[in-house]
Amino acid sequence: MDKSLRLVEPVPQQLEELMSWVTDADSCRLWGGPWFRFPFDAISFREDCRWDEAGGRVLAGPDGGMLAFGRYYLREQRCHLGHLIVSPAERGRGLGSALVQRLCAEGCRQLRAAECSLFVLKDNARARSVYQRLGFRQASYPGKAEWLELCDYLVAPGDIIAAASPLDLQDHG
Repeated sequence: MDKSLRLVEPVPQQLEELMSWVTDADSCRLWGGPWFRFPFDAISFREDCRWDEAGGRVLAGPDGGMLAFGRYYLREQRCHLGHLIVSPAERGRGLGSALVQRLCAEGCRQLRAAECSLFVLKDNARARSVYQRLGFRQASYPGKAEWLELCDYLVAPGDIIAAASPLDLQDHG
């Protein structure tokens, strides 16, 4: 793992930068899911990405700059990840995998969870590839939601993700 990358709590001035990464309706749907409002404004974006809730983290580089963003919270007794995104200028460097790995490690520890989970849209092949390389596998979601037909629910043991080798972390998103 690249030790110069670290997870930090987001600061208010990073919200505008994060908003600039989501440039059109399709990227908004892939990132935020089918319920995320687009076009958005600062208020709706803040609400829909749950900016003010605990568990939001920035993947910061050596200079402290925001490279990626994601969140974790407890869902179905798992460390559930959401709103995972890498800066468009930084894609293709393995940062998506680094973000997921660090969020899972911190989230499992903080939430006392043994497994991680996430939803991925069925047509988001790029993200699905990253998650599968990290050990996520499709599972049945134990709850109900009207949008589940659009997504797959993926689950992975937290220790598999934490133990992923640097070679496994190379991705394109």
